[in-house]
Amino acid sequence: MIRGLPVPDAAARWIDPSAPEELRIAAARGAVPLAPADRLTALVLLLSDPSQTVREHARTAWDELPRTFLLQAVEDAGLHEAVLDLVAARHGDDSELVLRVLEHPRVGVRTLARFAGSRDGAVLERIATNQRVLGRDPGLVKSLLANEHLGPAERGRLESLFPHLAPPPPDPEPEPEPEPEDLPEALPPVLVADPPAGGPEPAPDPQNLYQYVRTLTVGQKLKLAMLGSKGARRLLVKDTNRAVVRAVVQSPKIQEDEIIPIVQDRTTSEEVLRVVLTRKDWLKNYQIRLALAQNPKTPLPRALRLLETLQERDLRQISKSRNVPSQVASGAMRVLARRGKA
Repeated sequence: MIRGLPVPDAAARWIDPSAPEELRIAAARGAVPLAPADRLTALVLLLSDPSQTVREHARTAWDELPRTFLLQAVEDAGLHEAVLDLVAARHGDDSELVLRVLEHPRVGVRTLARFAGSRDGAVLERIATNQRVLGRDPGLVKSLLANEHLGPAERGRLESLFPHLAPPPPDPEPEPEPEPEDLPEALPPVLVADPPAGGPEPAPDPQNLYQYVRTLTVGQKLKLAMLGSKGARRLLVKDTNRAVVRAVVQSPKIQEDEIIPIVQDRTTSEEVLRVVLTRKDWLKNYQIRLALAQNPKTPLPRALRLLETLQERDLRQISKSRNVPSQVASGAMRVLARRGKA
């Protein structure tokens, strides 16, 4: 049995080693009424049952678990970290399931360490933002910082939080770095400069601006997304290149009123929504939280958490909406019930 793994009360009579072997086999096969998280925990315990027959049934049952069942089970906030680790170990090739495990509030050091060498930016972002666990394991922080695939934003955050663990800067290269790609000199001013504070934004012919932007290379679009005007960002946020859209959201000049329509747009990529979710200052804006909670591409665990911050009238609307994932609508009903407003 896994040390420290508690036996679910609902499963105790079925999986106790002193119980008849037939009962333990029935529990392994899922023939007893248990909630997903309890059944998953029971299976983990039965994998180390004294009886080889029971262990074999438990292994077979685990291999046959539907993916939808696993996704539902790991949403339970009370799931033990040992169960989460086994899910991650056995299903490490399922990126969505791994991401949900890594975002679980009880995920442990061992599970995060499994993926510290990943090439997946989303996986590394989840690990790098888990300060609760990182603060307990300097080795995990060092592993992340040694991973060349760690994004610059996450790397900078870790180096600021754990400066004593940051690797020394590399020796300077003898060759100078290439200059960034310049923007065309003929680019209209509306695309490179914002209007004076409080002043109206120029309103040139949108068709002309669109044609200008179409002539730019990806490198020029990236630079314009970061340094250009509000008008430029309004055009580039619809670009087909995700890196360009991500650069728009990461622009130091972008304002909250520009973020709201981006997160309201159901075609916005999950990657961009994840960038928005890392900005605590933006999440103070109620309209941004409301839009994120309703966007189907917002990671489900984050959307469910955002529901806790919403007002009753919006929760009621979400609970009845057909334009949000069913789990979000159900989550809104649960929040209302907890508040005594259902």
